[in-house]
Amino acid sequence: MEVVNLINEILNDFYIKTDVKYKIHKSVNLSLVRYFNFRLKYIAKVPRKIMISKELLVSIKNLKNLNILSLLQIFDRASKGLDLNPFQSKQSFNSNVHDSLFNDWAIHHLHISHEKVTDQDFFNRRTGPLLFVRFTDDTAYFIDIKSHNDKNVWSNRDFIRILKNNWPKSIERFEAGFRIYPDLDDSDIGILRKKGFLFGINVDDKSYLLLGHGQATFGDNMMASELANNVWRWVGENRNLI
Repeated sequence: MEVVNLINEILNDFYIKTDVKYKIHKSVNLSLVRYFNFRLKYIAKVPRKIMISKELLVSIKNLKNLNILSLLQIFDRASKGLDLNPFQSKQSFNSNVHDSLFNDWAIHHLHISHEKVTDQDFFNRRTGPLLFVRFTDDTAYFIDIKSHNDKNVWSNRDFIRILKNNWPKSIERFEAGFRIYPDLDDSDIGILRKKGFLFGINVDDKSYLLLGHGQATFGDNMMASELANNVWRWVGENRNLI
């Protein structure tokens, strides 16, 4: 019990300092899972190589009233390793909110504004157009801009198609090597995600599995569950030390 209280105290201190919304659960393992849910969504502040898709360039050219200054600032901050988290959704700092697009395909969405409603705000002003990007440790793949209101925007296979057509090697290791059945469309993907299913997808001539960390039945990031289990296993093995 003392160990459980210690873990909860550490998590509580962390959330208060970072102003992250949280809930300490009866199960300490679930509390750890939700902590790692947040940490995985958090965009690490490291310099990255900037890659911009052909499709995004077309969107930039065609979209009216696009905040070009904010878009350029996002590119600049990504290249310099400056904080991009203020461009994220406010719910990204809620450890109990699941981001199924990120969990399933490891794709973030950013609001295209560098302005804040008040000087005290951490997050920038919300926008209708969203910039979709896939981050790795050293590269930011800027995919495309879509609207909140676009049909199936959170399960649009065009994001994977753009990655495949522009930077095939970046997702090559996730290729299944066989055709996946049933052949899910964008609507099917959105429905199955909400029900907690784990599945692969077909995109043109390629099929992919686990492009992201995966999503557990209750919506948690599967990597978050694995990391939580690793912590709890270490605690069990080192109880005397603690």
